[in-house]
Amino acid sequence: MKRNSIVFACFLAVLYVTLSSDIDGAAHHGHGDVTGAHTATIGHCQTSSCHGGNNAMNIVLLQVKDTTTLLPVTTYHAGQTYMVTITGDATAVTSNLPGFGFMVSAALGNHTLAGSYTIPSALSGSIHTFACGATTVVEHSVVLPQTTTGTNKYATWFYWTAPTAYSDSVTFYGLLNAVNGNGASSGDYPNAATPLTIYENDPAAVATVAHAANDITLYPNPAATSLTIQTGEQITSLVISNTLGQKVFSGSYNATQARVDVAGLPAGTYLVSVNGSRVQKFVKQ
Repeated sequence: MKRNSIVFACFLAVLYVTLSSDIDGAAHHGHGDVTGAHTATIGHCQTSSCHGGNNAMNIVLLQVKDTTTLLPVTTYHAGQTYMVTITGDATAVTSNLPGFGFMVSAALGNHTLAGSYTIPSALSGSIHTFACGATTVVEHSVVLPQTTTGTNKYATWFYWTAPTAYSDSVTFYGLLNAVNGNGASSGDYPNAATPLTIYENDPAAVATVAHAANDITLYPNPAATSLTIQTGEQITSLVISNTLGQKVFSGSYNATQARVDVAGLPAGTYLVSVNGSRVQKFVKQ
């Protein structure tokens, strides 16, 4: 009984230190990437080792936007710069929460850093980047204030530049914690955003990959409803499989071009095999 009490007391001490010392960023204090990303870095901010469980009263939204139209995007062009926004809405909370903290990471499929970040000059005193193992995160460096007086709404943003080399897809992970500023976990509302995956839509990159795959051309790529496969020879066997190797479509055509209805496929990356040997990747939106 005494041993259990000591263990529990130590757990509470660690919890308090974690919560009270991260006013300038969890990564900055050695807690790693706590966005929930599947990386080799430390933890996840919704586990019992940090803020406790997700709190649905803080609705968190993560978006990547075109810098001209400010509209959300689902695809990106290599080397192009976008605006990343993270917002929280804790209006269901009865007490006023005057501040918040956040962390965002952008990762490739192998869990390494995707592209690069730029902090707007106006926010350089309140947001910073921090390296976490093979990736880098963007996080608060001070407790950030509400953006709308009198309501529990929180928002901040930064720039992200896409990888210059063809990288298929990038997934963004984010966490926002609305806080009351008492230095403890009581009354705080952390929640993770739904991970956001966007896919490369660079014609030059797609053409390069197509050429490398023995001149198979897939378009559009990414595809939402139908996919056209163009080759230099008759298509006698066409197979589409997912990344687990499971066949999701097969067909035979006596032509150099085939159109496949892919509207019913779940979003993700697939492999197209033509005549048993030529393989090309396509992304289903």
